[in-house]
Amino acid sequence: MAKCEVCGKDQMRASNLSYRSSQLTRRTLTHKKANVQKVTIVENGTPTKKYICTKCLKNKDIVRG
Repeated sequence: MAKCEVCGKDQMRASNLSYRSSQLTRRTLTHKKANVQKVTIVENGTPTKKYICTKCLKNKDIVRG
């Protein structure tokens, strides 16, 4: 499942709009998932594998191991 274990970012809802000759014809609800990677990080001195989103990976507080 696409859920960040650091910030809790989960899948988001989005509207998909269809146009035909500048008129709205259809609106459907879609789900967009967070960009989650399985990464080994150092937590309390021990390396653990967690699912972390890429925004949290850019953060300087997380130490990769």
